[in-house]
Amino acid sequence: MRLGSQSLDVPENKLPDSDVSDSREPSAPTCSVRDEYLRVPMRDGVTLHARLWRPDADEPLPVVFNHDPYRSSDMRTLGRGNIFHWLARHGFVAVHLSVRGTDASEGIAADEYCEAEMRDGYDAVEWFAAQPWCNGRVAVIGTSYSAFTAVQIAMQRPPHLAAIVPINGTDDRYTDDVHYHGGLLHIPDHLIAYGVSMMALNALPTLPRHGGERWLDDWTQRLERTPFWLPVWLAHQTDGPYWRAGSLRPGYERVTCPTLVCGGWADAYRNAALRTFRRVAGPKKCIIGPWPHGYPDFPLLGAPADFTGAMIRFLDHWLKDIDTGLMEEPDLLVFMQEHARPDPRRRDAPGFWRAEASFPPPGAGERVLHLAEGGALSDAAQATPAREGFEYRATLGTATLGWGGCPWLGAPADQRTDEALSLCYTSEALDDALHVLGNARLEVRLECSAPVAALSAKLADVARDGSSHLVTSGVLNLTHRDSHEHPEALAPGEPVDVVLELDATGYVFRPGHRIRIALSGSDWPNSWPTPYPATTTVHLGEAGARLVLPTLPARKADPAIGLPPAQLPAVYVNESRPPRREVRRDAASGRAVFAYEDASAGRLSPDYEYRQSESARVCAADDDPARASCRTVIRHTMVLPDREIESEIVSHLTSTEARFDLTLDLEVRIDGRRHFGRSERYSFRRRLL
Repeated sequence: MRLGSQSLDVPENKLPDSDVSDSREPSAPTCSVRDEYLRVPMRDGVTLHARLWRPDADEPLPVVFNHDPYRSSDMRTLGRGNIFHWLARHGFVAVHLSVRGTDASEGIAADEYCEAEMRDGYDAVEWFAAQPWCNGRVAVIGTSYSAFTAVQIAMQRPPHLAAIVPINGTDDRYTDDVHYHGGLLHIPDHLIAYGVSMMALNALPTLPRHGGERWLDDWTQRLERTPFWLPVWLAHQTDGPYWRAGSLRPGYERVTCPTLVCGGWADAYRNAALRTFRRVAGPKKCIIGPWPHGYPDFPLLGAPADFTGAMIRFLDHWLKDIDTGLMEEPDLLVFMQEHARPDPRRRDAPGFWRAEASFPPPGAGERVLHLAEGGALSDAAQATPAREGFEYRATLGTATLGWGGCPWLGAPADQRTDEALSLCYTSEALDDALHVLGNARLEVRLECSAPVAALSAKLADVARDGSSHLVTSGVLNLTHRDSHEHPEALAPGEPVDVVLELDATGYVFRPGHRIRIALSGSDWPNSWPTPYPATTTVHLGEAGARLVLPTLPARKADPAIGLPPAQLPAVYVNESRPPRREVRRDAASGRAVFAYEDASAGRLSPDYEYRQSESARVCAADDDPARASCRTVIRHTMVLPDREIESEIVSHLTSTEARFDLTLDLEVRIDGRRHFGRSERYSFRRRLL
């Protein structure tokens, strides 16, 4: 293990001339690569664990690093490709830097995106820039957590940060992270996958060879000092300073470095890409495809695409002065989805690419459709005021078991099951294609019989055969109708005006198809049920409800536009089976149970295997919506030549009208015997949730 210099001083003349060469040839994967570890010093004396993939080269090279808690020793290298090795073959020093308190990094992982962690990102940029093997230019890249850290580092403007590439991240930790969607508690990521998994992951040690002689003692002390993250998030149920820390929105002008944003329409973070691309201050590019969470080079939905090739061209330009022509191309490349067979097992993504110079592009506009009596959706509002309503069903929403976030739940099923129990409005068959890009919104006047209620809206494409394909959706806690920071209870029976923004999408409704909007009070099991039985009444007419679609001029598909097939080779293979998802209902009581199981394993060397498993049971009932529950069990296992280390976390959240009650039980075992355990109980007041 190498220990780097403690100095963070960087010579001001380290940056080379920024003139771009005339070469049009991007970097080629011709470099041989060596894999090594070192420690990176922070300003407070803590050192972070880094894994480097360094090209064999005599000259200084640019550094591209990823900063997250996903263990550079093992977990981050699992998957169908190794992005770090591929970058190094193209002449970049590629680095995975483990955040403090994870893997072999010193310190304590106090929370996601804590202040010390964000400072560490700044320090890492400057330290890398000062190394003799670096040319003085540093970029930060990554998906998910590391997309957040890339943006958070850019917000601080370290002098030697040359570019960032955030992939499937977000600009707003409250509205568009995995915790509270639309002001409602998010179940799949917060309570099934990421939120619970991190408590088990943070409990794992580094590999003994990285921990030194005090490996076992240091790990045990860390176990005793590392807090659980989930209770912190449940304590902050509304927006405010806690969630603004680490959020780019609304201060986009803080990012001035070149930025390549990547998003996916099937990802939980699908709102942020267009917002960020539109508003950041520096040179920028944006690519949005049909993909779910992760690198587009090996997606679970849509054809594997060479996003990494586009990223390398971007990094060549800003870190190596190679003009590959990328910056002369349109700034926005977006995949326009089309109707697909509604089937959770589907892996194809019909549609085509279109390129635009900006967002909104020239000619963008809006198509307004009015909700009318009898389930009509029309260009003109009905002249006579009217009202229609729906009864709240806490367990409605299972037909949308798709997308998700970190646990990708598959493509959505046919929506007609849910629509039969929703308030639906459907247009006439379209005469011409309608191209939509951005966030549709529902503007509606309504009244509700309960003080706390939600509005769920699902936009669908109805084909000629009647099948209903989910295009996008949105959900809003109606107590958050005016503010996520200061919610206000509804006055039963008193009309309120609500604007519900649906998640962003790029979509083409074809001639002969119809547009449908379905309204209900639940999106379960994506969102935790609101606590009270309720009837919601929608006002129709001039002052009533309308759907506003962001439109583009129609354009034919051009095969020359888009990304080529993926080039990233497989290095490590993660062995997994398709996750199991099942919904069981009791027809008499209206009680429903959503069961989820997933497992994977990867062999990183002949003598090291890494395993992960998760299971969850989510329960709710239509006749007693306040009493819901979610029990999750997640295990991470390191199978080493001389020992097996397993961390297991059991999380159980239950609710009443007034409170959330949380139990957390962590156990760490070595060769099957208990090494450490912690059990904690929490109770939180339910704040209009």
